[in-house]
Amino acid sequence: MSNPFPKPPGSIRGFDPVRDTDVVVDLIADSFTIQNDSEGMRMLNQMRDHARCARDGSWQTPNRSDHPGYVWIIDGQIVGNISIISFLEGLRHIALIANVAVRPEFRGLGIASALTQQALRYTKATRAWQVWLQVNEDNQPAQKMYEKLGFDLIRKVNTWAIDNGIANLPDYFESPTGAQILPRKFWEWGKHKQWLRECYPPDTRWYATVNFSAFSPTYPGFLNWDDPSRLRHYSLRQNGNLTGILTWQQGLPRTDYLWLALLESPLENEQAYLLLAHFLQNEWQQRAVKIEYPENRAEETFLKLGFKHTRKLNWMKYRDA
Repeated sequence: MSNPFPKPPGSIRGFDPVRDTDVVVDLIADSFTIQNDSEGMRMLNQMRDHARCARDGSWQTPNRSDHPGYVWIIDGQIVGNISIISFLEGLRHIALIANVAVRPEFRGLGIASALTQQALRYTKATRAWQVWLQVNEDNQPAQKMYEKLGFDLIRKVNTWAIDNGIANLPDYFESPTGAQILPRKFWEWGKHKQWLRECYPPDTRWYATVNFSAFSPTYPGFLNWDDPSRLRHYSLRQNGNLTGILTWQQGLPRTDYLWLALLESPLENEQAYLLLAHFLQNEWQQRAVKIEYPENRAEETFLKLGFKHTRKLNWMKYRDA
């Protein structure tokens, strides 16, 4: 079967973290306008720091990279990049294709598709159980390219953030009559677990910043010895019935995470507002805070409380993995 994509000019080679990182970081930042994404910029700065340590201290050999990848070269210059990030779910290897970036003047030549095909050959050689990628909802040309390469759209997820220490809250917030927000009870874990599965489906939990098993009240604390974050859970009860739970993952570098567990219903915006407004009014420490949530759910609440819509990502899965 012939390749439907054109053969681009130039050549491909493996990503070298020592000599390529600075150029690749600039390429990624320019391609994804990541300057307005504090967490994204933190990750790029971390890449620069790792490369600097490798050059200065040689703690990392020149051909080693925590995240392997490839760069595209034309006339001796890097004009394209792709990364492959590995995750483990149990003993199964999951690959995330990321940072697919091409300099604007070289787009439309087939470089992104050639890089992606090479990444797929790598994931096949390393026997990845699943291969995923994320593409911005607004980048329809890229999504169509990935579909031609064998990726299927699985779901759409929004990322919301407050990173300026300012939320939109009334001067005084009080839960309405019949509503109570209290620390989660031991026996509420069953519903909490069920609602988490609906909001954050299991097939992509490997990408979360926390192991959701740690939300269980019986999870052994010693298994979190390398995780500096702390978890707090808040239950919303309305007229005696449990209707939602919010988890605050605090203590991570620079950014705290929120995990909202609600049933999809006409009351979802109201329930999300009660939980999030309570957190922002009573618990929030003005640190940057981020939450991922399914598209078209509770969006009115996020906007009302001052969250910025930072990303709308489509999760795509390779069907032949």
